[in-house]
Amino acid sequence: FNQYALKETNDIGQFSDIDLQTFLKNKNNNIQILAIGDSFVEALQVENQHSFHGILNNLKTNTGKKIISTSIGSSGMAFPNYIASLKYAKTLTNLKDVFITIPIIANDFDESFRQYAIKGRRRGLGQFYFDQNTENLNFIKLPERQTLTQNSIDFILEKSTLSRYLTYNLEMISTLNRGIKFFSKKISTSNINESSRDEKLERLRLGNKAIDIFINNLKDIRNTNYERERTILIIDADRNAIYNEISLNSNSFDQTMRRNIIKKSKENGFKVIDMQPIFNEDYMMKKKRFDSIYDGHWNEYGHLKVSEEIMNIINQLN
Repeated sequence: FNQYALKETNDIGQFSDIDLQTFLKNKNNNIQILAIGDSFVEALQVENQHSFHGILNNLKTNTGKKIISTSIGSSGMAFPNYIASLKYAKTLTNLKDVFITIPIIANDFDESFRQYAIKGRRRGLGQFYFDQNTENLNFIKLPERQTLTQNSIDFILEKSTLSRYLTYNLEMISTLNRGIKFFSKKISTSNINESSRDEKLERLRLGNKAIDIFINNLKDIRNTNYERERTILIIDADRNAIYNEISLNSNSFDQTMRRNIIKKSKENGFKVIDMQPIFNEDYMMKKKRFDSIYDGHWNEYGHLKVSEEIMNIINQLN
């Protein structure tokens, strides 16, 4: 247990109640599910047992097989880091029979390249990025020497999950800046599903490039039809459009990327869960939000709906 964390961490420091070593040893007569992703997998907004991968640990398949589920995820990650996490997991065990679940969020596309990395204190350091000219991963190291201010910030972020949550999940600095602009009559809007950057041709080009490189790398890791149908990509929805009954702009960056990754994923044999129609239908009936009004990440109910869709696919294949 990490005494500085808001939630319990496992043997590799991930927010899961299942240690990775326990997960690796439980192959016989169990369905293993490994979640890979960013803050939607880290899920600081809910207790471990209420994240979608935590919920799965309490379930069995229709044939009575027990689910054992754990995760590798961290705030601020994008496609290249998902590939790196999968490659790491593959060095530890044969992933052939393991179900892989990967939530796909709007910032996964352009932020797969360094020039569109999250700006701020880390400046995109300590992460993997795609190389535009190859399909390789480039790791950008953190500097070996930092200023006293940087070291102090690092210490606070290392020791306090609350500070990491405010910084990386709620994007506290960006929120404060938006508040300042608002009160100075320079109003800007933000949506976790639609980046505020100008939708230039270069951004669209790189977004599509990120999809191609991600799918090609995923194909190399999951190189049989059997493995690919056990690889589930969960495409997040524009939940604000659902709550406010706004028609989706089919020409927007977000919707263009969603269409393209769904198409490419299906063409290559991966399973896809499109949460847009699922969340939309559920909200029309129950008027129950899938996130907090203060935080665009899934709440307990959002995670529950995702876990139900994952189980539907697992039961179809078992």
